[in-house]
Amino acid sequence: MKKFLKIAKAAAAGVCALALAMGASACSSPLNEDVEPVAKEDFRVTAYMVGDRFLDPAEIDYSHFEQVTDFIFISMADFDTNGEIILNENFDAAYNNIAPYIPDDANFYVNLLGPKSTLETDDWSAQMADQGKLHTEAFQSGVLEENIKELLEQYDFDGVYFDYEYPIDQVNWDSFNAFIVSLDEYLGDEYKIGMAMSDWDIGQSPEAMAATDFIEIMSYDNWDKKGNHSTYKNAQKSIEALLEKGYDRSKLTLGLPFYARPTTEEEYWYDYKSYCDKIDENGLYEDTGDTGLIFSFNTYDVIKQKTELAVNCGLGGVMIWHYACDAPADNPKSLFNAVEDGINTAYSQAQAE
Repeated sequence: MKKFLKIAKAAAAGVCALALAMGASACSSPLNEDVEPVAKEDFRVTAYMVGDRFLDPAEIDYSHFEQVTDFIFISMADFDTNGEIILNENFDAAYNNIAPYIPDDANFYVNLLGPKSTLETDDWSAQMADQGKLHTEAFQSGVLEENIKELLEQYDFDGVYFDYEYPIDQVNWDSFNAFIVSLDEYLGDEYKIGMAMSDWDIGQSPEAMAATDFIEIMSYDNWDKKGNHSTYKNAQKSIEALLEKGYDRSKLTLGLPFYARPTTEEEYWYDYKSYCDKIDENGLYEDTGDTGLIFSFNTYDVIKQKTELAVNCGLGGVMIWHYACDAPADNPKSLFNAVEDGINTAYSQAQAE
């Protein structure tokens, strides 16, 4: 996948360079358009709540709940190829440690993860094709819509989210799109539908785009040439890609990583709260112990700037992956505080203009 992404990025850069050389305006960016921010009270701060981080009340940091407008409960519910919902054995325990503490004016959604590929291969494309096939079976089961609605009603969720990165083939996108349209018709106006999406795989049909209420832009797990993880420039590129696809700005939510990845792009993830006092001004920390790797974090300033970018681009909000990674609210380096700082700064500047 990384090789594919590098080739795609290089091709896109080449097209823009050629257009500029020819004096064309084909590369004019929708980021440069003069747009009005959404109303401040409508700007969403969405946080993913990974269920297994909320099993022990003594270890839960509730200090940021008032800074979140939309909560997404993830990793506790799946669906299988038959369209049946499967709840994790700890679903209720984690749910009960979150739901009662959510502010009255906030929203609470459940994220459903689908069937996983069991192919014994290291071929990423083959795994994704198989996973897409399994999801298509579920989407075409004819019962998943009803089972989702029953889950939403039982636990008083405000809607459902999908984190679906597998429809590499158009045939799988077609199935997923038809399902989203069907689900929207089945749920009606009472519930919302959201999904997480990367900028490199945008295959929603116009009908599915209209049926989806929120898009969480997964603008992370990517690097620049120096190995910096999830840069401001990449956030701009991610927003631009979805705007060029034709999404309503207010539906889009810019993803912010509250964790680090190694500059070598290896499969390690490090939460911000454990290292916020150790990183340098560029968000880097060298692990001289277990891994010997250099972690690349988004600093307070980068998160603040990305939040301002989301406001100024007229997006509907920002999204945090994930809640439990941040330092407590009384820590001046808290990234939720950086988000709040960015919101206040951007709206103050907008009012002054």
